[in-house]
Amino acid sequence: MQVPKLDFSGYNIYAGIDVYKKSWSVHIVSDMVEHGAFTQPPEPLLLVQYLKKNFPAATYHCAYEAGFCGFWIHDELRKAGIECIVVNAADIPTTAKEKSQKRDKVDCKKIARALRNQQLR
Repeated sequence: MQVPKLDFSGYNIYAGIDVYKKSWSVHIVSDMVEHGAFTQPPEPLLLVQYLKKNFPAATYHCAYEAGFCGFWIHDELRKAGIECIVVNAADIPTTAKEKSQKRDKVDCKKIARALRNQQLR
């Protein structure tokens, strides 16, 4: 029996990234489902490989907060064909509960959710 090949053609996959020098927290959502979070080394190509392996042929969108790392991540993701925006932290919609729970997983989740909801510029 042949296993069907994954094909996410026509689907949007959104990745919110909370970047740090030694690791990144990443949260993945689609138009209808939250796929979850993971931590990875601070390497754009690892994220590209993850997205293409787990969501082949999808349209990928990423966002992260402007900060110490500048735009090199943005540039590398764009070179790999992934849409990426760098946002001001103050422009990310945040609930009162999220403000009180300042953690990497919360931050990357709210970035992914806001990206999916087209609330980021």
